[in-house]
Amino acid sequence: MAVYETIRYEKEEGFCVITLNRPKSLNALNVKMWSELDHVLNVVDNDDEIKAFIFTGATRPDGRPCFCAGADIKEMAGLMSGGQFAETESAQAVQDTPDTPSAQVPTAQPSTVKTFWSLRQPRGAMVPTFEKITWSPKISVAAIDGICTAGGTELALACDIIIASETVQVSDMHVKNLGWIGGAAGSANMAWRVGVSKAIELCCTGDVIDGKEAHRIGFANQVWPPDQYLEKAKELAKKIGGMRQAAVIMTKATCRSVQDMDRKSTLHYCDDGFSILLSEQEATDFGPQRWVDQR
Repeated sequence: MAVYETIRYEKEEGFCVITLNRPKSLNALNVKMWSELDHVLNVVDNDDEIKAFIFTGATRPDGRPCFCAGADIKEMAGLMSGGQFAETESAQAVQDTPDTPSAQVPTAQPSTVKTFWSLRQPRGAMVPTFEKITWSPKISVAAIDGICTAGGTELALACDIIIASETVQVSDMHVKNLGWIGGAAGSANMAWRVGVSKAIELCCTGDVIDGKEAHRIGFANQVWPPDQYLEKAKELAKKIGGMRQAAVIMTKATCRSVQDMDRKSTLHYCDDGFSILLSEQEATDFGPQRWVDQR
């Protein structure tokens, strides 16, 4: 297993935890972290023992919680002044070449279900690393507390499920602090999550909301006290990890389909997915017969 400098990777039963680990920099996303996230996502996608993965952030040196403050502004300023930003922003500098860690991960042979899922993956609309999170066949969970802004908010929005602490400080500071929008489709994903009008308000003002408000508007799936949110995220991931992987993959695919298909198409898509699940060899281990046999 690779040794990472900017993240921690911990595998547990049925899931794993990926911790953003640059606490002195508020877990800001720099080029090195992009590269390591890209690599670890390939590891996750090719490990059939993992059915869900959690993102969280290391606590700050003074003990205060922090998810992610977004892109590393100092590094970004240097890249922009050197004319390199267009090449490196959106993690374009960490494409899979023979010299990058992600190229060293063996590619698993896809099952019928995984092939079906792969057809759902559009390309080129997001930061590639964040796009890997959204379109991974595994379930992604963001467990957030403390600062969660800009690229940190975009990372959370790329995930399937968000578990928030009551004390989290969620915002999108792109317009307010930088005068542009996020490069990882943050405003569009915010609109998908909380609705168009609320997304416009949050993205244009940079207002900070706590966990209870994030839950109320639909940004967060669940909200918990600060000493419980991560354990609750792990409980959820472990529960998902105990399910049939093929069914989890198909559920994510069919739920995501409503974002870019009309209703009739999604119904046909679900029918196709159901047929594929029944046709796979392992289906007999999970179908009605196990209830007849009282398994």
